[in-house]
Amino acid sequence: MKIEWDERYEFAPTPAPPPPNWALNELTAELRRLEVDVDTRLLGVPDAFPDGGWCIHEEQGVWLVYRSERGRRSGPALFTSSFDAANFYLWIHICDPRANNTSVGRLPRMK
Repeated sequence: MKIEWDERYEFAPTPAPPPPNWALNELTAELRRLEVDVDTRLLGVPDAFPDGGWCIHEEQGVWLVYRSERGRRSGPALFTSSFDAANFYLWIHICDPRANNTSVGRLPRMK
C-alpha cells in the first residue's frame, strides 16, 4: 500500500525530544517523594549494587532493569522506552507486598 499525503491533511508539529536523562530524573524525584529506600545516585549506573540491588540503565540502545549481585544479573526486563523502564523500576519497589504500600492504592501486604 502506498500512502500519499497532500495539502488537505494537517499534522501536529513534532514535539521536541525530552532531555537525555529525563526519565531517571523523574524516577529520582518520585522515589524521594515516596521515601523509597534506594540510593538514587546509582540510578543509570550498570551493576551498581555489588551486594545486591535493582539496577536501571541504558545499554546498546535499550533500557535494562535487573537485579545485580556479585557481578551477576538476574530477572532482566528490556525496554525501548526510558519512561517504561523507569515506571517498571518504580513499581517493583513500591508494589512489593512486603513493603509498606499504604500510600499506593492500599495494595495488600504479605502476612
